[in-house]
Parts: sequence; C-alpha cells; structure tokens
Amino acid sequence: MAAPCWLFRNARYGFGRTKIISPQIRVTASVSKVSTAPPKDSPSSIVKPLAKTGQYVFSKFKFFLEGYDKILQKFPVAYRLHQVFVVGTKDLYQDVRTYMKISQDLRSGKSVRELTRRELELYYWVPRDILKMAPILAIISLPGTNFVMFPLIYLFPRRLLTWQFWSLEQRIDFSVELHKKKVHNYRSVFRHLQANVPKGEEGKKLLSVFHKLGSGTHPTVAEILDIKQYFSSRPLRLSSLSRNHLVALCRIHGKSTFFLGRKRRLWKHGGFVREMDLAMAREGLGQMDLSELRWACFLRGFNPMGLSKRDMVHYLQDWINISSSIDGDSVSLLLHCPILLAYNAPSNWILIH
Repeated sequence: MAAPCWLFRNARYGFGRTKIISPQIRVTASVSKVSTAPPKDSPSSIVKPLAKTGQYVFSKFKFFLEGYDKILQKFPVAYRLHQVFVVGTKDLYQDVRTYMKISQDLRSGKSVRELTRRELELYYWVPRDILKMAPILAIISLPGTNFVMFPLIYLFPRRLLTWQFWSLEQRIDFSVELHKKKVHNYRSVFRHLQANVPKGEEGKKLLSVFHKLGSGTHPTVAEILDIKQYFSSRPLRLSSLSRNHLVALCRIHGKSTFFLGRKRRLWKHGGFVREMDLAMAREGLGQMDLSELRWACFLRGFNPMGLSKRDMVHYLQDWINISSSIDGDSVSLLLHCPILLAYNAPSNWILIH
C-alpha cells in the first residue's frame, strides 16, 4: 500500500553549530542587561532569546525528535506506510535546532537587526509549530495509537500537522483557507474604525481616508502616514481600542481572542512583523522567490493568488514604506494596514463574494 501523496515533500538539511559561552562572559552580559534595560518598543523587547525554562523545554523536545525515527521503527507496518512522515519530523527538528541557535546568538549579544529575513520568519513560526506538533508526536509514539492517529492525520492534515508535513499544494490551499477566515473580519474592523472618528475638524483627515475605503478605493501611503497620529494616541492607539475591536483585530491577524493578553499579543505580533519588514527592506524584495512573496503577502493581509510577482512586490513595498515610518507607539497603524491597504483588493473580495 503506497503512502498518501500529501505526505511527500523534500527535506532540508544542513545543521548549525551552537556557540558555547563561558561563564565569565555570561555574567558580564547579565550585569549589562540589568544596567541598561531596553525600552519597551526596542527590537530586543520583541524578538528575545529563550528564557531558561524555554531552553529546557526546547532541548527536551529536540531530544524527543532525535529518537522519533527509532520509535516508529518499533511498529513495522506504520513505519513502512508512513516513512515519509519522518521527513517532516526531520524538517521540524532542523527548524528547532536553528531556532535554538538563533536564540543563543541573541543571548550572546547579536542584534535583532543582524538576523536575516528567513531567520526572523523561522523564529516567528517555530514556537507555534512546536505547540501544535508536540502532543501529536507524543501520542503517535505510544503503542497502538498510530492506527488511530494516522487516519485522522490523513483526514485533517491542516488541523493536526504543521507546514513541514504539507505538500506544496496543501500549503497554498491551507493558506487561502486561513486567509479567507481573516478577510471575513475585515468589515468588522473597518466599522470599528469608522465609529472612532473624532467629530469636527479634528477627524477630517481620518474621515477622508475612510471615505476612500468606503467608495471602493485605497488611500495612498502618504495619506496613511498622514493619519499616524490618530493611531499613536486616542482614539485608535492599541491601548484605547474596545474589547470588540481588539477581538476583530486578533482575528484578522490569526491571533487568539482569549481575553487575557489580547493587547500584548497584538503588540508583539505587530513588532515582530515590523522587524521582518525591515529585514525585507535590507535584503530587497527582488531576492525573494514566488513562494516567499506569497507567504509574506498572506501574513500581511493580502491574497496573492492569481497575481503577478510585480503585484505582490508593489503591495509589500507599500507596506514596508509604512512599517519603516512607525515606532512602538504607533504599532496600531501597522495592525490596521490590512484594512488600509487591502480592504478593497479584488483578490480579497473574491474569497467572500
């Protein structure tokens, strides 16, 4: 019996080496950190190395992945039918190793701005991948469970697996499906924005931008930056948004809507995306292939399917121009850019109409 086609994909190899830090250097770094704590909106307060507890958890998970292939070999039938499943596990293992190396580099004093775009993207996704895959791999490693779990994985790959286990076709299909759910919440966020326009002359610029969105067009980058002050103070700064507004904003960014920590999750997401934006600007959008451009567009609220590379680059360039002009106080503006830049995009509207 052949393994299901969705399991097949190419593995990536090449293992990084972890730099060892002497105790003396570690103590010096610790003292320096106490005396010069970074400001809240600095890159190092968003993209941080693992804490000791996190290091322990990640190292244990990496050790588990190292022996996972041996565990499957104890069940010959499952091993023969699902050997390709191990390829995804090896890819995940490699990503975990790279994640830990990046964390160690940051702990050793490497600046966030020295990380590549690819490293930042991996550092963004790996914790979510582990949170999703750890219980699945743990259950499958138990005797007798693979005969139940593998059929479930075959039927529900999007819910039970991470992208390391998906085929290229599945990655695209699942990205479109997730983006469709996000776009369904765009109107709700736009309504909340309209409800917070100050009255009189004070809200004139904001009202002009929203009139464009309501008429089926988009404001220019200059017009969006001209209303930045509304998003760095009342009524649209992140700390001033209503509960329902925060919930809708979490949904368009794929964040949990759990009531504890909503603002923190959105603030961290916006800051992380901004660091990736700056890395894209440093390296150049022309260096990215089509799959990387598609992923970048999906993350930033724009459906790239059916569009040319030029269209994707144009959208991302507009986004970067805005992202590079904001700071931690105006991160709310960046979080609302899917509305300001892509609310009327035909590729988005086609998903819900």
